[in-house]
Amino acid sequence: MKMAKKFCILLEDDWEVMGNGLGNVAQLQYLPSLFLMKTLKKLGGTMTFMVDVVHQLRYLQSDISDRNLRMQSRIWEENVLLMKDYGFDVQLHLHPQWFEAVRTGDHFLLGNNWNIGRYAPELQRKMISEGIDYLENLIRPHYPDYKVIAFKGGSWGLQPSETLFQAMADKGVRIIMGVRNGLRLPNSGTDYSNIEEKIMPYYADPSDIRKVSRKKEDIVIVPQPEYAPSIFPMISLGIDLVKQKLIGRDDTAWYYQEPIPATIKSLSPLMDEKKMQFSWNPYRTHLKIGNQPFYYLKSSIDSIIKRLRDYPERRIPLVMESHTKQFLAHYKHIEAFLKYILDAYGDEVEFLTLSQYYRELQQDPTVIRQKN
Repeated sequence: MKMAKKFCILLEDDWEVMGNGLGNVAQLQYLPSLFLMKTLKKLGGTMTFMVDVVHQLRYLQSDISDRNLRMQSRIWEENVLLMKDYGFDVQLHLHPQWFEAVRTGDHFLLGNNWNIGRYAPELQRKMISEGIDYLENLIRPHYPDYKVIAFKGGSWGLQPSETLFQAMADKGVRIIMGVRNGLRLPNSGTDYSNIEEKIMPYYADPSDIRKVSRKKEDIVIVPQPEYAPSIFPMISLGIDLVKQKLIGRDDTAWYYQEPIPATIKSLSPLMDEKKMQFSWNPYRTHLKIGNQPFYYLKSSIDSIIKRLRDYPERRIPLVMESHTKQFLAHYKHIEAFLKYILDAYGDEVEFLTLSQYYRELQQDPTVIRQKN
């Protein structure tokens, strides 16, 4: 009997504070992730939290007498264990700009290299090893079978990839996330133009992450499907952003009670992309959950499922990126969206963690793309 076609929704959350170092673990990580866990548990869905460990390690390396940092670090650890208690997956996310962060008063001044692929090979290995060892040492006393098998680079940075792939493979990482056809961030050196495989998992050529390898590799790339939003979802998004600006919901730094240094506020891997750009090509993006209104979110999943229904594969991975740090004022939109997916596409979709999907790939590696 032929099995029904399924879209495997790989919901992953980039669990982190702000990329420029601002924010509090309680507000940007603990509370929104608790909401997401409770919502998915209620709806019967599952997901993977990609946790930024460099930030946590930098906090732990700071002045241990600082009760504020110590409390945030403890919340971070308890939150990660709570993710496992709820039955969700926890995997590795690294924002390397935290690696040599310097504390100035209540702030951290981060570096401006957001792409781990641009670090020296020995520093790549150090960050990867320390991050994986810390996570496994934290979780294994409670969940002995836990293992880090998946990674997502901060700010989508994975290039150059050859030494990075080797460092990952040596520590047991088998799945890498964050590649989306057409995504370019010139300021940080990310260029995913003309990805050879845009939908299905593929063995990546170590010398060029955009190309499919001619042989089986240790690392499998699971790309994010791209799509071009139509005019009405973009209008709804614009209206929502203006509304949030007018009512002052951008308050992630209020608790500092002092001006934020300009050198910190200006840090961003999207510096070049924020400039006005004109192109004949339509704006393209990927499935994501954060500070978008329900109509925009609904149209994103509708668009991709409609486009891929006739794609000739029985199980199609749909990577859905989440940023819980952006959830403020959008909780009802996010819950409505997750419920909509299950109500509208219940017979067609299945939520999987990355560990579950990896086991599926092990059982049937023929679905992984490889050049003849």
